[in-house]
Amino acid sequence: MFLALGYHCAATAEVTCEQLADIAYVTQQLRDQGQSLQAVLGEAGKLKSSGKFTADDLERIWIVVVTAFRGGRSPLEVLQECKDRLPR
Repeated sequence: MFLALGYHCAATAEVTCEQLADIAYVTQQLRDQGQSLQAVLGEAGKLKSSGKFTADDLERIWIVVVTAFRGGRSPLEVLQECKDRLPR
C-alpha cells in the first residue's frame, strides 16, 4: 500500500509534497475500506524499514496519516500546505 511509494523515492533526501499527498489519498481509501487507524499506521511504519526516509520525514508521514484518517486534511490540502512551506 504505502510501499508503492518506493518507486517515487529512489534514495531521496526527504519526502516530497506529492508523496505526502499520495499518502493522504491512500490513507483515506484504506479508512473508507474499513481499515483501522492502527492498521494504516502499521502500513506507514513499513516505510521506516525502507531506509529511504529520515526520522523527520517519517514524523511528517505519521502526522499526514493521522490527520487524513480523521478527515482533518484532504490530499489536496496536504499538497498545498506542503508546497506553501517550501522556500521561495
